[in-house]
Amino acid sequence: MWRIPAKHSWNDLFGALASILVLIPLSIAARAQDAPPKQADPALPMTAQSKISAAVEFSIAAIDRALEQRVPKRLATFDDRATLCWHRRILRREVDIDCAYSGYVERAGAISLRAEHGRLEKAVPIYGSVSGQGLGRFARLLHGTAGGALTVYASALPRLRPDWTVALGMAEGFRWQEPPVLHLLGFNINLSRYVEPKVRAQLDRVGAEASAYLRGIDLRDKAETAWRSAFTAVKIFDQPPIWLQMTPQTAAFAGMHAYGDALEGALQIAGTVTTTIGAEPPANPPTPLPSLGTDVAEPGKFEVVIPLVINYDAIRAKIQDVATAFNNSGLTLRDVKAYPSGKTITLGLRVATADNTDGEWIYLSATPKAGGDDKSVHFPDITVSGGLQSASAPLAAWFKEEAHLQALQQQLRISYDEQQKDIVASATARLTRSLGDGFRSEAHLTSFGVPNVQPLDDGLRADFKSGGDLKILYGL
Repeated sequence: MWRIPAKHSWNDLFGALASILVLIPLSIAARAQDAPPKQADPALPMTAQSKISAAVEFSIAAIDRALEQRVPKRLATFDDRATLCWHRRILRREVDIDCAYSGYVERAGAISLRAEHGRLEKAVPIYGSVSGQGLGRFARLLHGTAGGALTVYASALPRLRPDWTVALGMAEGFRWQEPPVLHLLGFNINLSRYVEPKVRAQLDRVGAEASAYLRGIDLRDKAETAWRSAFTAVKIFDQPPIWLQMTPQTAAFAGMHAYGDALEGALQIAGTVTTTIGAEPPANPPTPLPSLGTDVAEPGKFEVVIPLVINYDAIRAKIQDVATAFNNSGLTLRDVKAYPSGKTITLGLRVATADNTDGEWIYLSATPKAGGDDKSVHFPDITVSGGLQSASAPLAAWFKEEAHLQALQQQLRISYDEQQKDIVASATARLTRSLGDGFRSEAHLTSFGVPNVQPLDDGLRADFKSGGDLKILYGL
């Protein structure tokens, strides 16, 4: 049983307890005042204005095959009569001979298409055989057969019309390798002027067939499919989960382009791309395909905000790694705190001395920055923000030495290079995928800006813009 000595009164006991209770909170408050408050700014939204190239690609080889099926090998046969096939002065008399000619023109090889400097170039080898027979009493004795080879050349600058049809704008031309000339009685009769109209008519047919093939493809329907696909959220990284979601707003012609083995009709889709970390964002309902804007010189560049998160455990571990600077001065790092204080972070270091093995808390303030060749987050302005006035003399002297803080600034660098490479590689792989119904997307992220760093509750978030190309393709 507790007993109160007679010489002490209840009032004395209560007074002593009250003194103790007053001293305890004052002591705690004194220590708490040394530590800067924990305070994280609201996270900035991760949005970027961006553009997608939605392209419908056609294989030039597929057009070749279509033309091969539609355009027959024998392009034309003819049997006609012409006046003044041959004119000569014989025995001081002007002699005009009419003639009849017949023959055929056919393709001597396949129709070859290729892309060159943004244009669609066509070449068709053609062979023609012509027989001629003079008309009249004596002229019927004049007859002969000749053949000639020529190559048809056509150049087209494809254009996408406002009604979503393709205009090829083909310009035809050809030249003879061996013009069809009849050699009769020592004279030459050039029949090319009779054959060429037939050839030109067939060239028009080839151009019409190519145009008909492209008109048969419903570009508007495919543009609407590409537009709807652009609204889908895509998970680009697993840990932590990172999602990209675009909100398309406008669409404009990006022109028709011919390159390699492809003819491409491109649509530029512009809007905002939002990056979120965590759960999948709510679905973004597609809007109807808007009215098309004017032509643009080339499809725009895709930009997206890629976030990197460096948690405070990584910062604490890095400080433990550089703690040799303390050991060389007779100090020992016992514990580390790291937390946000507005736009800066607070680093709490519990450092032990020979006289105080438990350690005393010193608080540092630092503004995180990113960039540099080593792609790291560094802290160029480390300063003491608390605990120095109540610290023991050896500890206070060490932190007052400017060279020591400079050494911490130089060593306290946290690389994000590998993390950035992992996220970008994952984003490129996840954005390059099949979309179904013949559509697919292809991503190429190539450029990276200097990140903006924010101290948040769960760590430092470095947001940097990554640029490149994102295409929604149909065809090849």
